[in-house]
Amino acid sequence: MTFCVNPDCRQPDNPDTVKICNSCGHKLLLIERYRPVRILGKGGFGKTFLAIDEHKPSKPLCVVKQLSFAAQNKQLLDKAVQLFEQEAVLLETLGNHSQIPTLHAHFLYEERLYIVQEFIKGVTLEQELSKGKFSEVRIRQLLNDILPVLKFVHDQKVLHRDIKPPNIILRLDDGKPVLIDFGVAKVLQSSSFIKQATAIGTSYYAAPEQFRGDVFKSSDLYSLGVTCITLITGIESVQKIPCEDGVSVSWSWRNYLDSDNAISTGLGEILDKLLQYYPNNRYQSAEEVLHALSLLDKTVSTQTSPTQLDNLPPTTSSQLPSTQIPSRLTPNFTGNNQIEQTSKIEIYYIKLELLLQSKKWKEADLETWKLLCMTLNKTPGSKITTNETSLIPCEQLLKIDQLWINASDGKFGFSVQSQILESVAKDYVLFCQRVKWLSYNSITFHQSLKFSDEAPPGHLPSRVWAESDRYWRYLDIIALKLAQCSVTSF
Repeated sequence: MTFCVNPDCRQPDNPDTVKICNSCGHKLLLIERYRPVRILGKGGFGKTFLAIDEHKPSKPLCVVKQLSFAAQNKQLLDKAVQLFEQEAVLLETLGNHSQIPTLHAHFLYEERLYIVQEFIKGVTLEQELSKGKFSEVRIRQLLNDILPVLKFVHDQKVLHRDIKPPNIILRLDDGKPVLIDFGVAKVLQSSSFIKQATAIGTSYYAAPEQFRGDVFKSSDLYSLGVTCITLITGIESVQKIPCEDGVSVSWSWRNYLDSDNAISTGLGEILDKLLQYYPNNRYQSAEEVLHALSLLDKTVSTQTSPTQLDNLPPTTSSQLPSTQIPSRLTPNFTGNNQIEQTSKIEIYYIKLELLLQSKKWKEADLETWKLLCMTLNKTPGSKITTNETSLIPCEQLLKIDQLWINASDGKFGFSVQSQILESVAKDYVLFCQRVKWLSYNSITFHQSLKFSDEAPPGHLPSRVWAESDRYWRYLDIIALKLAQCSVTSF
């Protein structure tokens, strides 16, 4: 089977013997070499395909990423292209390491950008977690195997910025972790990159400073720490507890451990230091973490060897036919773990960020409404009920909130509004007086707002999206939701 990569093709499946799509007439072989065989996934910037390299005698499998980005906004297009091309440059630099996918090609073909890289047979940590929570033995083995990779990356003056279970593959052949998806990485040596750094990444795993555009080696180590406690607890909702300083938070991950999955004091202290709120309080390099691990007792379990990952999928020695998709490449072991992890609404977060950075407050307020609707699978522009407000995913609410806080230097955002509401004992009328809103509902409400830097704290984002008959209740619900999500404004 050959798959047509034309986004507009209605019937992309074709026989292996044809070179022109039977449905749309599009050429099937990319640069007369790479034959896509099926789609692995898609994200905000394009699609990812499993393909065969027809130029090599063994017809090896590879992963092809296609940038297919239609946008009226040139800034958005430039940003998408920048991220895509940056991944190609980074993969070429980093591909010398055996635990990072090798870059095979990077090219422009029929007005679309493509990256071709090594196909890694295996399962992601996210997929492996579905089989059961990780023991201390497995966590220590993972850290000892992945930290040298991270050291190599950092030595190349690169930060990954999106370390999480879906971006680490346990390779089928040897069980070694492979670090993938450098699409949001940043080059340390470029000060302009650092200044323009965005909070692209995954909110739950991202270090607090990333939401302010600051990134350090310890930011990657923080994300690795969150990955470890996710594997230990089996959940992505570990509560963060406010500390005495009123700003920082600590992870209460021990409260989520099973009674039969004890973690030693030594490893617990290492994880706690990885998860420190302030970057300076964390380990400053992968070498420091490896040294701390080396000081732990070598024997942590009498049941499982710490030199071998347990429950790995069995290795097969069968050879793959050169013209077929092998049967062992089922969804459990496919390269869908190498797809662009950007969600379908990620591009709208980029748009919101650009609007906020440009101080286009009114447009950003309306874009926020659109994003809130999308997180609830509602038609953009629909009013959101109080019940629906409580269903907004924590990750999305946090992301929107942080974008507002970052762009306004802490002046605007849901968290800011929640703090003001608390300061007036949850009196909605007094709240409106503080933020200079109309306390009653009116069709002129949005027109009455002050979309400028001179607006009072908490003035934005507005309540334009709240249902008309109970608009005063949404603030309480948002405040409660933020508390449940353990959101802290930075």
